[in-house]
Amino acid sequence: MKKLQNAKIVEKHWIWAIAPVVIFLIAVIVFTSFAVVNKDISKGMNIGIDFAGGSILTVELGSDILNNSSEYDKHYQKIESILTSKEIAQKVVEYAKTLDNPIAISESAAVASISYVQTSGSGSEMALVIKYDNISSTFDTKTNDLTNYRNSLLESEIKDHYATEYQDESITISTSYIGATASASLIRTALIAVCVSLLLILVYIMIRFEIWSGIAAIIGLIHDVAMMVFLTTIFRVQINSAFIAALITIVSYSINNTIVVFDRVRENRKKFGGNVKGGIIDNNSMVNESVIQTLTRSINSTITTMVAITLFAIIGTASVREFALPVIFGLIAGFYSSLVIAPSLYCLMKNSVDKRKIAKRDGIKKEKPKYAGAKN
Repeated sequence: MKKLQNAKIVEKHWIWAIAPVVIFLIAVIVFTSFAVVNKDISKGMNIGIDFAGGSILTVELGSDILNNSSEYDKHYQKIESILTSKEIAQKVVEYAKTLDNPIAISESAAVASISYVQTSGSGSEMALVIKYDNISSTFDTKTNDLTNYRNSLLESEIKDHYATEYQDESITISTSYIGATASASLIRTALIAVCVSLLLILVYIMIRFEIWSGIAAIIGLIHDVAMMVFLTTIFRVQINSAFIAALITIVSYSINNTIVVFDRVRENRKKFGGNVKGGIIDNNSMVNESVIQTLTRSINSTITTMVAITLFAIIGTASVREFALPVIFGLIAGFYSSLVIAPSLYCLMKNSVDKRKIAKRDGIKKEKPKYAGAKN
């Protein structure tokens, strides 16, 4: 830690901007690649059915089957092969040509893309629940004829499989359709929640510290949220209601380290002459020292949280993992922004204000440039 006492953290603000810019550029490349390959801009991110709409297939097999891992894998693999069947996709393509207004749809666009799988219920009602996308509205009709037709084919095919393979016609199979209307409401509610949170945090920090601390902290939070989105895009983590929960969690949590740094800045202000009326403080040295003094605390708090959330990501179900991974991204981004992004921004703003104060105090005025050829 002694080696860091003279570290020039805020003076190297341009270096700290490199990592976020690189992550942003990689995210743009990944987004563009998937959008171009799938010929659909919505495919640039792994958007779940909570936002894009989709279908839910429920197959009740009972706990005797689903509690056995080998049986679970066997049944899931069979159902997955039916969902992604090219034969069923081809039937959808042919059906699209028979509509009153014929639709030209590719076979790849008609194949179901599985979002994730989980179990539900208990005992004889224990079921395998599979979520997959609807046929894109670019191809489908306003009444979702193609999606509903595909769902009926899938349901019928799975029923025939169990009736033939297991002589069991009692297995309950159902599909449900989720439109994009509910997802639009969820997005709107989430954005309102995030904006209100940012506003309240800004007001709190302005009251507790000063306006420049508040602005720097909010920009740091925006950085954290942006990094969450970029890394989620790069690693193709599904964006759904779990992601929104993770987003709000990070907005609430990652501000803690930043507040601790600014609290130490406030305490160190007297040490650097902030109690002298009209005195100009060496902001860079003051903030650098404050960051170093809070570094151990920031590292410890981040590591302890990371250990718990990483275990969730490793041993948790798919839905838990979709919450845990964005939180991990946000924790790393929050740790980074609290130590280098927010303090550097604070110094840039504060130094600019202090320069104007010095100019005003000393009565310094810039001379107007003389015209070329003017007489002395």
